[in-house]
Amino acid sequence: MRVHTGEKPFTCQKCGNSFTQQGSLKIHMRIHTGEKPYTCQQCGRSFSRKNGFKIHMRTHTIESSYTCQQCGKSFTHKGRLKIHMGVHTREKLYTYSQCHKTVVHTGESPFTCQQCGKGFTLKGSLNRHMRIHNGEKPFTCKQCGKSFNQAGNLKVHTMIHTGEKPYTCPQCGKSFNREGYLKVHMRVHTGEKP
Repeated sequence: MRVHTGEKPFTCQKCGNSFTQQGSLKIHMRIHTGEKPYTCQQCGRSFSRKNGFKIHMRTHTIESSYTCQQCGKSFTHKGRLKIHMGVHTREKLYTYSQCHKTVVHTGESPFTCQQCGKGFTLKGSLNRHMRIHNGEKPFTCKQCGKSFNQAGNLKVHTMIHTGEKPYTCPQCGKSFNREGYLKVHMRVHTGEKP
């Protein structure tokens, strides 16, 4: 129900960020403490999140379910196999001009994350995505010092300090600081129950 009410009773004492669940706050605190409880016994690399650890472990196991039909080489992610296939077909899968002009229309995702296999249509989108894996947060709030990996997230965050709520319900006038919260609220008026 906190998703609908927007209630976030668990607050970080270091940066003021709030969460709907105590477990989420506990995971968040690892940013401040540097704690990385998931350690690979084979190579010693540590992770703050279980999911990142699971993905990493595939590199040491036989969970390489994506196999090249031409040479037999196996990969842990579908995206890595796709990149590898360029070796057998042509050196570069795509040129910049091809990507820029046609990728949006064809739905292709030539830029693939080497860590999780997610594909992107633009190089810039991949670069932004990589901040999730490398922990880079170049956008910092001038009021509280909290950092973000995307400018849009910082913009939304600053509304906490300003009290700005630009998304207003046309039916009852209640305002929200996120468009998603307004959409959920609108169900009160529409009766929609997804």
